[in-house]
Amino acid sequence: MPKKDTENNNKYNRAPIVTFMGHVDHGKTSLLDVIRHTKVQQGEHGGITQHVGAYSIEYKNQPITFIDTPGHRAFTQMRLRGGKAADIVVLVVAADQGVQPQTKEAISHAKASGSSIIVAINKMDLPGADSQKVKQQLAQENVLVEDWGGEIVSVEVSAETGDNVEELLDAILVVAELQNLKADPSGELEALIIEALSDPRQGVVVNCIVRNGTLKVGEDVEASGLSARIKRITNESGTSLKEAVPTMPVSILGFSELPNVGDLIVSKGSELAALAISKDEMEIIGADTKKMVSVIIKADTRGTLEAVKASLADLVTASVGNTFSLKFVHTATGDITDSDILLAQSVDGVVIGFNVNVSHTADSLSQSVKVPVKTYRTIYDLIDDAKDLLEWTAEKEEEKIKGRAGVLKLFKLKSGDIAAGSKVLAGRLSKGAKAAVYDKNPADLTEEDEPLHVGVIKNIRCGTEEVSSVGKGQECGIMLKDQFEDIKPGMFIEVL
Repeated sequence: MPKKDTENNNKYNRAPIVTFMGHVDHGKTSLLDVIRHTKVQQGEHGGITQHVGAYSIEYKNQPITFIDTPGHRAFTQMRLRGGKAADIVVLVVAADQGVQPQTKEAISHAKASGSSIIVAINKMDLPGADSQKVKQQLAQENVLVEDWGGEIVSVEVSAETGDNVEELLDAILVVAELQNLKADPSGELEALIIEALSDPRQGVVVNCIVRNGTLKVGEDVEASGLSARIKRITNESGTSLKEAVPTMPVSILGFSELPNVGDLIVSKGSELAALAISKDEMEIIGADTKKMVSVIIKADTRGTLEAVKASLADLVTASVGNTFSLKFVHTATGDITDSDILLAQSVDGVVIGFNVNVSHTADSLSQSVKVPVKTYRTIYDLIDDAKDLLEWTAEKEEEKIKGRAGVLKLFKLKSGDIAAGSKVLAGRLSKGAKAAVYDKNPADLTEEDEPLHVGVIKNIRCGTEEVSSVGKGQECGIMLKDQFEDIKPGMFIEVL
């Protein structure tokens, strides 16, 4: 139990919560390994931290809680949440590489969260180490360390040799003392979720850090719109506890579904319950008038699931140049099963797995029904390969479309006919073709969806000229032989 503050009856001086941030491979986890005397990094695929972990130590009779956050750009949201959870951000910069893109991103998150910053210039043992150059680059990002006229503490360290790691811990304690950190074990419960996963033996396991109040076995709690009764609490060593007080990192059992990483666990009925975020709904990334690719994602934890979604969304909004859209039909943790394959088959989609296995029956089924299934162990491989997979799938989907146009505006002709000013989105539309009108993108239709109208294309005009057919990208006026007076902008005309 932290030391009691005699001036505030229920307030206690609590341990600082510290987050390590920085560019990939700059040594965040290696530094934490030295501090904890463990080898977490050796268990990570590709040497990259891909889950958020929390650990506590005692240094000079004072507790410190650490959150180790991943450095790859795909884990932006996890790093952002880590920053918000932390009192102190240790910005790790490699002395031989200096400020990199994710270093700048980490600086933005640290500043936005209001956390205090300590700079750890790592890899000082390498021949190319240049701490002054690093400090200069940091100054350009408005991060001024003490010997550059600022107030930010910087420590030159080496995770490889262990040099000055104790000085880094001393700096953390000094900054924490200046913050005068307090918590109330008898106050409202606030526990921040830093990971959530499904364990085959235990069920849903939630890793969290208690920020205020006391988390107790048997207590009814809420998070992410879910309710649970705490069945078990264990510390990072696996020891069972009856309760957890502020700044303790613990794992809990009791939830039947996975809550969201970054959400708060609060007491059921608490005034803080409104802070719980509702469960995810199906998401569409990109405009729904583009080629739509349906995706089923399975990952080992909630945190990596979120990272994979973010990476794929990046391919749509940036790398691919907005040539198609993504529909996340189903995203969940756990291995790829027959039901995932059948779902992908029903929506003509693909299955992407991250750090998960494909069951033998699911593998056989995917081959027989021709559903693409790809699994990855590192986020780099996923990004490199998924772009081609999704573009190929999008092209295949478009090949199946005979003709599709989106209605932009309506024109009433002297004859009384209505011309639907439209843009062809895929395939071709031809005079005399049978067509249906839908009030939503046909890519999103289910078996239950019926067309608003079925008729025949009477005429197609491009400008003042009547044409026999129009192809993708062309704008035209479409008239149906059987008038549909309720047609409106935003609807779709689909060749049957």
